[in-house]
Amino acid sequence: MLRLFAASITLVVLLSACQGANRSAPPRDSIPIPSATFQGPIGNAGLQGHAMWDSWYDIGELGYVEEEFFVSGTARSHSGAAPADFTTRVIVRRPREASTFNGTVVLDWVNVSAQFENAVGTLEGHRYFLREGYAYVHVSAQAAGLCCIPLTPKIWDPVRYADIDHPGDDYAFDIFSQIAQGFLKVNGADPMDGLPVTSIIAMGQSQSAQRLHTYVNEVQPSANVIDGFLIHSDIGSGKDFGTRPPVPVIQLLSDAEAEPEEPSARDNYALWEVAGAAHQNLWVGYHQVLGQLRRVGLMLPPQPMMADDQLHESAGNYGEQPDPGLAVCVVAGTAFPMRYALAAAIHHMKIWIETGVPAPQPPRYEFDDDGTLARDELGNARGGLRYPPIDVPVARYHSDLCRLGGITVPLTDLELRQRYPSHTDYLAQMQAASDKLIDSGYLLPHDATELMSRAENAANRWTLMNLIP
Repeated sequence: MLRLFAASITLVVLLSACQGANRSAPPRDSIPIPSATFQGPIGNAGLQGHAMWDSWYDIGELGYVEEEFFVSGTARSHSGAAPADFTTRVIVRRPREASTFNGTVVLDWVNVSAQFENAVGTLEGHRYFLREGYAYVHVSAQAAGLCCIPLTPKIWDPVRYADIDHPGDDYAFDIFSQIAQGFLKVNGADPMDGLPVTSIIAMGQSQSAQRLHTYVNEVQPSANVIDGFLIHSDIGSGKDFGTRPPVPVIQLLSDAEAEPEEPSARDNYALWEVAGAAHQNLWVGYHQVLGQLRRVGLMLPPQPMMADDQLHESAGNYGEQPDPGLAVCVVAGTAFPMRYALAAAIHHMKIWIETGVPAPQPPRYEFDDDGTLARDELGNARGGLRYPPIDVPVARYHSDLCRLGGITVPLTDLELRQRYPSHTDYLAQMQAASDKLIDSGYLLPHDATELMSRAENAANRWTLMNLIP
C-alpha cells in the first residue's frame, strides 16, 4: 500500500433566473429523459468497506450523511450511436436534517485528466458547502475514472465495484442528465432520503469543465434538468455560449486560461477572471495528496473534522508564509485562494436561480498588445477579479507556469519592508481590500474573516524585521 500511495503521488505530478422567468428551455416535465435507477446506499460492502474517494474527514460531526449509490440505466450516445446500458456511481453528501438543508444539490462532474478521479470543485468548496447546508455530489460521469489503474474503483475494490460498467465517454452527457433527474424524481433508492430538492447546480473543473461547456451548448436545451452551471477553468474552450445560455452560467477562469476573446453571451452569463489564480493550486493539491490519497492508499479511517482544520493551516497559505510546497508545480504550487471565488460564485448562482438576480460581473483581465496577459512589476496579473492577496501582495504568483499549477514566490523581508513599513500597515490595507470585495459581492464574510485571520497570523514576517510597532 505504501507503494500504491507513492505511485499515486507520482501520477498526480505527471498527469495531473428564477426557475420560471429565467428559464428559456421547456418545463422540466416536458423533457423525455430516460430514468436511471438508483441502488443503495451501498454501505460497507466490498474489500475496503467504504466508497473510494469518500471524505477523508468525518462530516458526520457537522450533521451530514455521506452515502454511495450505484446508478444504472440505458444511456443515449452524444454522437448518435446505439444506446448502451451503464452502471456508474455517485457519492452523496447531504445534511441529515431537512431543517439544515438549503434545497440545492451541487453535482461535481469529477475530473479524470490523471486517469483517476479528482473532485476538484468539492475539494475547493467543501467547507462552504458544509457550513451553508448544500448537498454536494461526487459524480462518476466518465469511464476513465472508474477503470483500469490502481487508483480507480474497479481495481481498488473489485468486489464492491464489480457491477460498474461504463460504455464510454460518448454516453457521459446522458448519464449525467439521468443522474441529475434522479435527484428530482426518485427511481429506486432516494439519494436525498426525502429532503426536498429545489435546484441543481452542475460544476466541473478543467476537462470536466470542458465537458460541461459542451453540455450547456448542446445538451441542456433539450435535457433541461440543471438549473445553473459553474464552468471552472475550461482551458482552451473559449467563451462561446451563444448569445444567451439556456440557464445561468458562471465561467470561472484563472490566469492559465487568460485570452482576450470576448464572450458571445450577453445574458444569463457571467465571466469571472480571477487575477493571480492558477489552473491547479496548493489548496487542492494538499487536500488531494495529504487527505484523499492517504485515505485511499494507506487505508486510513476517516479522521476527525479537526484534521481538516489542521490541514487548512498549511493548505490555506496564500503566500504569506514560506512553504516548500509553494515551489511544487501541479501537486501544490500557486497558493492564490481560488476557493473564495468558487464559494462566492456558487452563492451567487443559487441567488440567480432562485430570484433571477444575476451574478455580478467583475472587470476583465488586462492584455498587452500581443494578446498576452498584462502583468505588474511583481509579475502578477493586471485587471480581472482582484482578491486582497493580489491588490495587497506578499508574493509573486507565477500562476501560468507549467500550465497546470504554477508556483508562488513570497516577497523577501526587504520587499515586505518597502511595501508595508509595519504589520499594522499591512493589516489595514488587507482589511480595506477585504471590505471592498465584501461590498461588491465577490468575497463572502466568512471567507473574509478567515483571510484576515491568516493575515494577522503573518506578524512573524515583520517580527523577523523587528518592525512590529
